[in-house]
Amino acid sequence: MIITDIKEFKIQYDEPLRLLRVEWAGGHDMRRLRPALEQLHRLAHRVQATHGLLALGDLPDISAYDQIWLGSQWLPKAERLALRHVVVALDAKQVYNQQAIETLLIFGRPQSAVDFQFFRQPAAGLQWLANDSPRLPFLFAEWADAYGPATPAASEVAEPLPRYGRPR
Repeated sequence: MIITDIKEFKIQYDEPLRLLRVEWAGGHDMRRLRPALEQLHRLAHRVQATHGLLALGDLPDISAYDQIWLGSQWLPKAERLALRHVVVALDAKQVYNQQAIETLLIFGRPQSAVDFQFFRQPAAGLQWLANDSPRLPFLFAEWADAYGPATPAASEVAEPLPRYGRPR
């Protein structure tokens, strides 16, 4: 199901997979990042998502102040969510954001029960999260109907599709 409650994010939720797919759509204005993430936290808690995809390819660089807030305020609350597997999708040009997120995850939450993985493209990350579920064609079609087809940037090389499953 497509959820339109938070204008800074494109959101899809699949109840059978308990999968929440989120893509930044807030443009370059980062003033709404914190309120949007608070709303996202409430949504993830409400639906009890266990799998999450955060596609942050369009997210501007995360400021030092936002990193401090994420590490001290938001991530500790997010640890109490039902999430067990999260994919963060960032394109190859977002080295700064990837390093910032990895630093928050490694130093801020070293004993996290959540399995975080980084992918370059959301589609490959979604396939990994859904463990090649037969629901994937439906999820891709629903996303395309709501937001248009997901296409990699012209400068990106497609990631190979994973041929392995995640241990359950």
